[in-house]
Amino acid sequence: MPNAPDAPVEPAWLPDDQVDALFSRLIPFSNLAVAVSGGADSLCLMTLLSEWKRRSGWRGTLEVLCVDHGLRPESGAEAAFVAKCAGARNLSCTILHWTGDRPGRNIQEQARLARYRLMAAHMGRSGAQALLLAHHLDDQAETFLDRLTRGSGVVGLSAMADDEPAGPEGLRLLRPFLSVPRARLEASLAERGLIWCTDPANTDTKYKRSRLRAIMALLEDEGLTVERIARTAGNIRRAGDALDRAVGDVFRRLVTDHPAGPLKLERAAFRGLAEELRLRLLSALIGRATGAAPRLRLRKLAALDRVLKTDGACRHTLAGVLFHGDAETLFCWREPGRTPPETLAGVTGEGVWDNRFRYRVPQRADGGPPLPALCLGPLLAAPGSVRQVVRPDGWPKAAFDCVPVVWTETGDLCSSCLPAADGIGNFNGFEGAQLERLPFQERLTASFADDGDDEGEN
Repeated sequence: MPNAPDAPVEPAWLPDDQVDALFSRLIPFSNLAVAVSGGADSLCLMTLLSEWKRRSGWRGTLEVLCVDHGLRPESGAEAAFVAKCAGARNLSCTILHWTGDRPGRNIQEQARLARYRLMAAHMGRSGAQALLLAHHLDDQAETFLDRLTRGSGVVGLSAMADDEPAGPEGLRLLRPFLSVPRARLEASLAERGLIWCTDPANTDTKYKRSRLRAIMALLEDEGLTVERIARTAGNIRRAGDALDRAVGDVFRRLVTDHPAGPLKLERAAFRGLAEELRLRLLSALIGRATGAAPRLRLRKLAALDRVLKTDGACRHTLAGVLFHGDAETLFCWREPGRTPPETLAGVTGEGVWDNRFRYRVPQRADGGPPLPALCLGPLLAAPGSVRQVVRPDGWPKAAFDCVPVVWTETGDLCSSCLPAADGIGNFNGFEGAQLERLPFQERLTASFADDGDDEGEN
């Protein structure tokens, strides 16, 4: 008599209750985009999302985004296939086209960056809150092995997160399938009688990802399964999260964060930190000074660390931030560089300037005379009289070149994060413009890639 299993056999495909659990975190969102290429993984994501939306009663907006890179003759037909599949599920679909010159090398990496760039621009117009991606358990294992070959540390070997608040182009990335093997996604499509597109690059061994897939079959024979690799990546990510929290505590304890933008800390305190904390703190300083999440290379960050932990005076620039150290103090600030902060004319309403400051210019509602036309820009670009603000003692003068100031078209200072010199403009007579530094974001504390390798997939 055949042996019976001790527990119910799990179906090869994803049943509805498991799908509901995977997508439950999407309920608070009201506007989402899903990236679909036409391959099995992303097509399964779109299919299960449309079914979940109908089954759960989720009333948010879900839009399909498909990028046609134009790298293969069949790419246009694949994009049309995605649009047809989306239409069959009553989902809107936008096809985005990668245009312009193509790089002669590292084409897959450049295509990936272009894909995020195109989708981020579209989502900025549509108001989508996050981008859903179909990365799965096998992708997680491949990413871990890829970064292992590059000599990655904690950041790289943490692999992908199921919720990445600050992804490429500042996108929030959601990956609900990270715990699901590729085979179950394909089985879910087969169960519904659906077909999908196959990219020949997935089996072309000139690409590193394809070679890693072949290696993984050998590793599984030795017991190193995709599940165990993903578990290891999760353990490392947990350690990385703890380090991030520690760096946040160090930042609040040691760093003087001036409301106008520059930062400083004692060099002795900086040298006293463990190397990993110093590197992460430098990344946090760059993120705070620029308001962005720069993708820093470890070797460049390590080179900066070697300079800053010495005793002598130093001056070094990295990722748009100038680090200046005297014998006792380390300063850093947003430098103008080749692309100084923009100057806005005719500023009204509310918005964010240079990723660092929120401005508010309320409209007059009492029927009185109209407010003067205002300009908002960095101190270094303001009219001569406006630049005569009081720069605080104990800081390099240049540290405040990129401080935001608001002035009228006639050159009168209206608002600044620094006090005005006596008799300059009408700083004390205008209350319409307000400037406020955005709060510190711990998600910017470790945004560096510690793989030490600039090469991409080739």
